[in-house]
Amino acid sequence: MEDRLREALVEAGATVDTGALKPLRAPERRRSRVDLRLVGAAVAVVLAGATTAVWLGVRGDEHVVTLAAPTDGRSDSSELTIYLCSRTASGKAPSCKGQDVTPEQAKSIEVAAKEVPGVVSVTFLDREAVLAAFRQDFAHNQQVLDAVTADDLHASFRLRLEPGTDPVKVKQALARLPGIEDIDLVPAAVSLRPSKDQISVFLCKDGTALPTCGAERASDGEQVSKEGKGITTRQKDKVLALLKASKQVKSILYEDQTSAYENFKREYEDNKALVAATRVEDMPESYRLRMRSELDDWSGLVKTLRHQRGVASVVVQRCLIERLALTGYRVSLPKDKWCREGG
Repeated sequence: MEDRLREALVEAGATVDTGALKPLRAPERRRSRVDLRLVGAAVAVVLAGATTAVWLGVRGDEHVVTLAAPTDGRSDSSELTIYLCSRTASGKAPSCKGQDVTPEQAKSIEVAAKEVPGVVSVTFLDREAVLAAFRQDFAHNQQVLDAVTADDLHASFRLRLEPGTDPVKVKQALARLPGIEDIDLVPAAVSLRPSKDQISVFLCKDGTALPTCGAERASDGEQVSKEGKGITTRQKDKVLALLKASKQVKSILYEDQTSAYENFKREYEDNKALVAATRVEDMPESYRLRMRSELDDWSGLVKTLRHQRGVASVVVQRCLIERLALTGYRVSLPKDKWCREGG
């Protein structure tokens, strides 16, 4: 089940720490297992179409945001990207040994990919071609364009698969070839569509492992020594009053655990493994905000919300979109370079 859930999560900007997933193997730590799998149930559909935001509580006060694309391992329009080893790009894998892919390795990878059952076509993209696509995708964000050059990107192969082909098996057939840094699904274009809900405010729940909800960890950084508390009625009223008082907020939608679970099941009806591993109590309560103007500076409101007691996390959708797009290029930048909470 651990492997199944891992394959179900398509990363969007942050790598799930495998160390944090170790409690999945320890049935005696059932409470921690739930929190570390879906972070006390913070799975919420915050993007339009078939993309779900999953915010993961890790060591310290940091929140790692990933995106989960519903898939049972098969897809009618799957594409895979093979990221080739690079000395200068971010995310260097140990298998690359700090070296660029050699021409001989690249040729061997191309030949092997074409022989894998289910692969329809194999297209090579050099760094300049990847940079051209990158600049098109981020034409709206000059800060990102200024921060990224061709040396920061990976040459790659794009694999198009026949309908019904299992991309996991294709990845397994190629992953160990010399010169490959990583292989991953290409984020679906539907994931980048804007949502009417622009900010999601997730609320604390009893038993969470999140430090923002009062949880504490032992010195080893893994065992939860003190579980967090759920938001109280008084705290929830205070958060709601703050939202209603804000002139930037156009409308507020409250989603309880039952509604969140029903939405989750609809979005993931084809992923039986993920749905079977998830329960109503795993879902978060949340407020979904629609803002009056995309041009406003929301950073003050977001900062205030993040400091409210009972608030587990505040997710700005446009930042998730930027992170998803950056992840597709394996680019790592400081948050202030790509997250536009400030308008």
